[in-house]
Amino acid sequence: MPRAARLFFLAPALLCAFPALAFTFSDGTSTECIAHGKVVPEFYASPEHDFSKLGREGATVTTGEDYLIIWNEAKLNKLPPAIHDLLFFHECAHAQIPTKEEIKANCEGLKAMRAANRAGVAVEAQLAKFYGPTNGYWTATLKCANAVVADTPAKAQQPSPSH
Repeated sequence: MPRAARLFFLAPALLCAFPALAFTFSDGTSTECIAHGKVVPEFYASPEHDFSKLGREGATVTTGEDYLIIWNEAKLNKLPPAIHDLLFFHECAHAQIPTKEEIKANCEGLKAMRAANRAGVAVEAQLAKFYGPTNGYWTATLKCANAVVADTPAKAQQPSPSH
């Protein structure tokens, strides 16, 4: 049986066996992914775990209506801070939207990262450096994340009502 298939068969057991652990950002603060009113549990795979052997940093898996984020902790912790933090928002977006599309998850993750005041010019420059500024995945992510901003007309702030 392929390793990826074994991982998905393990997901139900992992969902029941582990409490939700908060994700720790590169600045030391922590948060939890909330999707559909529930905390999405996180599992940190050891280097010996089948998931870690796949070479991925993280994945969001589902069984029915429940989600689980699995992290390859050793690989995650070797990433530059900006990409380390974006991956939380990316994996959480898989559960929140929900979507299996990687560019959509990256787009929504970047938008959530911006909304949480964890992105900006400097952080996005680090992300562009990591991906490569002309990388198709990154340019598609930016196009999607910037589309709403560009397509939404600015609304003038309404004056406060007089009393």
